Amino acid sequence: MRFQLLGPLEVRDWDKVIPLGGTKQRATLGLLLLHANKVVATSKLLDALWASGEAPVTARKILHNAISGLRRALAHGDQAAGEELLVTRPPGYRIVADPEEVDLYVFYRLLGEGRAELKQGNPERAVGTLRQALDMWRGPVLCDLVETGISWPELAAVRNARLDAMEDYFEAAVACGREHDILRELEAMVEAEPQRERACAQLMIALYRTGRHADALEVYSRTRSALVDELGLDPSRDLQLLQRSILNHDPALAGGQVVTEAGPARAPVVREAVPDRGSVLLVRRQASPGAGPGQADRLMEDAAGLVRRAVHFFGGKPTVSFGSTSMAVFEAGTEDGAPCAVRAGWEIRRQLAAAGDRGARIAVATGTALVRSDPEMSGWLMVRGSAVDRCQDLLATAAEGEMVVCSDTRRDAGEQFLFARAPHTPAGWLVQGAAEEAGRRNLTPGAGESELSVVSCLLECARSRRRPHLVTVLGDPGGGKSRFLAEFEGRLAGQLQAVEFLVSYSLAGGLRVQGDAGPTRLAGVTARLEEIFREASLEQGSIARMRRLGKEFLAETTLDRPLVVIVDDLHRMPETFLDFVELLAGVSRGVPLLVVGAAGPELLRRRPEWNGGSPHSTTITLDPLSGAALDQLHVLRRRAWHIADRHLGVALGAGSRARVASGRAHLDG
Repeated sequence: MRFQLLGPLEVRDWDKVIPLGGTKQRATLGLLLLHANKVVATSKLLDALWASGEAPVTARKILHNAISGLRRALAHGDQAAGEELLVTRPPGYRIVADPEEVDLYVFYRLLGEGRAELKQGNPERAVGTLRQALDMWRGPVLCDLVETGISWPELAAVRNARLDAMEDYFEAAVACGREHDILRELEAMVEAEPQRERACAQLMIALYRTGRHADALEVYSRTRSALVDELGLDPSRDLQLLQRSILNHDPALAGGQVVTEAGPARAPVVREAVPDRGSVLLVRRQASPGAGPGQADRLMEDAAGLVRRAVHFFGGKPTVSFGSTSMAVFEAGTEDGAPCAVRAGWEIRRQLAAAGDRGARIAVATGTALVRSDPEMSGWLMVRGSAVDRCQDLLATAAEGEMVVCSDTRRDAGEQFLFARAPHTPAGWLVQGAAEEAGRRNLTPGAGESELSVVSCLLECARSRRRPHLVTVLGDPGGGKSRFLAEFEGRLAGQLQAVEFLVSYSLAGGLRVQGDAGPTRLAGVTARLEEIFREASLEQGSIARMRRLGKEFLAETTLDRPLVVIVDDLHRMPETFLDFVELLAGVSRGVPLLVVGAAGPELLRRRPEWNGGSPHSTTITLDPLSGAALDQLHVLRRRAWHIADRHLGVALGAGSRARVASGRAHLDG
């Protein structure tokens, strides 16, 4: 059963519209749905149905009859069943409804998800989510009841929520450069709501970027007149600064992301996100030959979103994307600044290559890096310092597919990566890979071999018994959890015929799905899992909805062999995602499913009851590497560096690109 409030009030049982009776009966249901799953006092219902002083002596009897009629209508004439949907609870009544079946609460959920995506610096996804929320509206909220003269404070709150959602949508669209797509809708809103300064600012920016400079200034003039004439107020300082920027043809208005804040104007603040020293990361994606304008835009948006997610994961701050280039800054107040920047760049390179872009150029430089937000520039971020200039020089010299860092970055990154002299610039170093990857090819006994055997046995149990199992791999930072998962995934990837699908997920690496199913089936499963995992990664996700999505996926997907889900960094996941993982491991019999997740000790501090008492869950604690294993890993790293210096150094001295390629192949082998 679905309840629809965003427009005329309707209740649908599948495709059948349920008749709800007269105005009083419909109004009673409307108010109860506005407070779904909450008790609404009888006095409040009476005040909502009749204006003050106009309630007849029989008002309570009329309300009681309306409740009885609704119970029969909602339960198709079964009064007893209707009492389970519309229950009596002192001091009034409560309607019981799944929030996912009430369009108003689905709208609120989508609005929260869109705002979270916008806050996380992902306007591309926010545009789609917010558009989906706005498309749920079929007209003004409960417009059929409003026509009868009903005017409740709750209706005004819902109307304002829709206006706020429209402003969020316009903000995300402007950040994506889609000014032409929203102009008509934005102009209509400003015409109807001239006192909403945030929407007025968005319209001014959109008009300016589409070449209508005079119209942008006219919007400011109309807004100022409306505020002065009706409220006796001048426009906020932000709006005045925007008008000044338009008059001066400020280059900052030509593109990029402009964020306007809702609510009262705040005092100007100059903020420094990175105090004096940091590492700057620049990523230039390769243009897609043969792609049309729309397809090229989508590819660039996806790549920019990938960069932002990786930068956030490694503790950096995305600052701006211009054309095919993205910039981020990593604070160097700690020893992890430069290493995190290199890790982020290497992960971005890997993901872009997996997506087909093997020609991306990446550079990292360390030095002075200031990020300032100046109110005189309408809140735009300004990045300057020696690290920016040095990074731009390095990026200009990088060849396709290369990642280049400066000498200071190489020094600060220490022994965590393999480097070789860059042939294009004496001050640059090529990143050859993480030192841990060199040691991963030779997993030492005692570094997880016995634990891998345990997980392999549990996979066989899940297959033979056709029941789910959850394995949690615990370990301290640097204790080899990610290496353990990579080894397990690598073994399964080499024998995909043993599993139906192999799913790997992490905040930095996103989602990867493998299997020996046909391309069409694999693509369908991948798309479905991307939708489910994206929702599970949002703090505002609904557990009821996640349970339904998970069950629907398992019911729709034929699993003759096990489905294996591998998740890294569980302790960093939001609560909704952890709930989802537990739901996966708690599905009924008949599903051969193995979930393997790696986590640090923080997981048990957040959730002491994790896995507690479940017969279908196992916890494996990885012991720290022994001294011998550490020595062996150290020897492997030293050997790799020696190979890099000997082969690549000689090759660069001779200036031979062929020998450089030969040296890299030797190192990779």
